[in-house]
Amino acid sequence: MGRDYGQSERASEGFFGNTDGSKSPTELFPAGSLSPILGAAPAKRARQSFGSPGKAKTATRLEQLRDDLPYTQSFLCSNWNRFLSTNQEEMAKSMQFAFNDWKLQGLEGHTSGIKVIGANEYQRILATGSKDRMVKLWSLDIHKAIENPEFADSGSGCLMTYNGHRRGAVYNLHFATGGGSFGTGDIVASCDGQIHLWEPETGKLVHQFNTGKPPVMAMAPIHRSRYIVAGHVDNTLSFLDSHTYMNLHSWRTTSYQGVTIKTVVINPAETLIATGFSNGTVSLLESRTGTLVGIWRASDSEISQMRFYTNDILITSAAADHMVCMWNVHTLTLIKSIRGASEILSLEIFKEEIITMHHNNSISFTPINDESLAYTSKFKSSAIRSPISCISILPMNQLLVLGCMEGDLYMYS
Repeated sequence: MGRDYGQSERASEGFFGNTDGSKSPTELFPAGSLSPILGAAPAKRARQSFGSPGKAKTATRLEQLRDDLPYTQSFLCSNWNRFLSTNQEEMAKSMQFAFNDWKLQGLEGHTSGIKVIGANEYQRILATGSKDRMVKLWSLDIHKAIENPEFADSGSGCLMTYNGHRRGAVYNLHFATGGGSFGTGDIVASCDGQIHLWEPETGKLVHQFNTGKPPVMAMAPIHRSRYIVAGHVDNTLSFLDSHTYMNLHSWRTTSYQGVTIKTVVINPAETLIATGFSNGTVSLLESRTGTLVGIWRASDSEISQMRFYTNDILITSAAADHMVCMWNVHTLTLIKSIRGASEILSLEIFKEEIITMHHNNSISFTPINDESLAYTSKFKSSAIRSPISCISILPMNQLLVLGCMEGDLYMYS
């Protein structure tokens, strides 16, 4: 296909067509099979308010919880859970993230920029990896900060610190399933070029993979998080077993020379592995056989972020060209492109919405199906003290988590 990645004019007009004169998107996908993305664009509506349209109303609501009931942890937990339950009901009805621009908590502990954020929401644990070579685990029991406002920025909430990394910044981490002194359960897989498996309860190192290969550049969990797909600097993928600690097999991802893997993602059905490279290309492999099913150029600059929207649609981002693109992974054709106002630092998807963080501390909420209007908000310097480096969406807790270049961590509703 041609190397037209879409223009901003096309994005603003709801352009969904591919660029090579082949089948139209309505021919590629059956009507109604992938939501209104590929159908006729309906009239756009304003972004939904979720019953909490702004900071003032949300703050008032939480103040009422503080004033109406005693300052006991049991009562506060009950009312905080009631507040979350209300948001859950509202968000369940909507395809948008209920962003109220209300800072719930600020946390300190890292001495350098945060590179990655991961979470186990079932265990109410948040993990952050940083340039300071440490991984910190944080509690998601933020009702404590709501009970005592002065506690919100005290730096409390760090449960433990893993400091076993020696090679450099920790730029990738996931919660996986594996063995350990507590039996089969959650472990943390974190990467600084080598992958460490360790217990979140004790910080004890369970295993450090030494595959005899060049450094790991990206990784992603697969098959109920038992296995880890590791992308190496030599453009091979390794399958690592977090139970037996074996390197099961390795596959080549591209025939290009002089390129580096930048990101690895897996579709929801875990049938396809997408790998983004420094030269702007993307490759697709079958997860069970390693067969290379497709490779195409998605940008003229490196692919920094990727997410699967569905099993059939991959969303890519190249920070340097300010573009987010949606691709049909079966035909390798462009469905839609969105041009951002500035460099894109982080990319997340919540239901039918693309959430991007930009280098000027602005965050954008862009509907995938164009039913409603895009929305952009900029965090005030009085609220966020340093440039934001990464974000994460916690859907169960309805939280937006922000990691900053000076090591600060913020939780927003």
